[in-house]
Amino acid sequence: MDRFLKLARRLIGAGLLALLSLTALGADGLGTVTTEGVARLERAPEEAHLTLAIVRSERTAEGALAAASEALGALQSALAASPIPHTLFNRDTAVTPAYRYPQNGSRELTHFEARLGLEIQTPALAQVGTLITLANGAGANTLEGIRYALADPLGHRLEALELATKRARATAQTLAAAADHQLGALLTLEADPESGPGPFPEGPMMRAMAMDAQGPTLNPAPLTIEARVRVRYALVP
Repeated sequence: MDRFLKLARRLIGAGLLALLSLTALGADGLGTVTTEGVARLERAPEEAHLTLAIVRSERTAEGALAAASEALGALQSALAASPIPHTLFNRDTAVTPAYRYPQNGSRELTHFEARLGLEIQTPALAQVGTLITLANGAGANTLEGIRYALADPLGHRLEALELATKRARATAQTLAAAADHQLGALLTLEADPESGPGPFPEGPMMRAMAMDAQGPTLNPAPLTIEARVRVRYALVP
């Protein structure tokens, strides 16, 4: 047990992110060891997701929606003519009345606003600025955000889980050996719920850069995929 305590101090001093636990041995000579393995992978973004909107105002709801639909048709034509690979999604559609409120009297309807929420997904990260400029010129008059993601998040998640599991087992083996034992049966194996990678958003300054007519190249930061796995083994003398 003294060897285990000395080893645990060295691991903690080295900054290892592991949960270390060694139960006392019972009368039958059996005990358990519990460890936690953590894996953090950094991967370059593989997709950009552009959130845009077409907003049009008219005196009637029908007129506002028709104007927005016409702008959407122009946008679809412009994107279809572009060599930049992309997929266009219609996220939502809303038509909202607008009022003015005089000091005396009831509210008065002034116009209707139609909003078509759109998302453009593209693997051409180097051409994001050009794509936004194209969409803006074709009628998408609101850029709400840019986020970056992985094309296969599940594959990266499984890779991180495998690495975290190996680290947890390796730590358990080291602790068992320090206590003059070997690992026995695997008793429990748990993983934290999936939480990443979170999409990487661009702030207002980067969105403004992307609207530059030259279509600048944006360099997003790597995405982090984290996995935590806890294991508990029986100890064999």
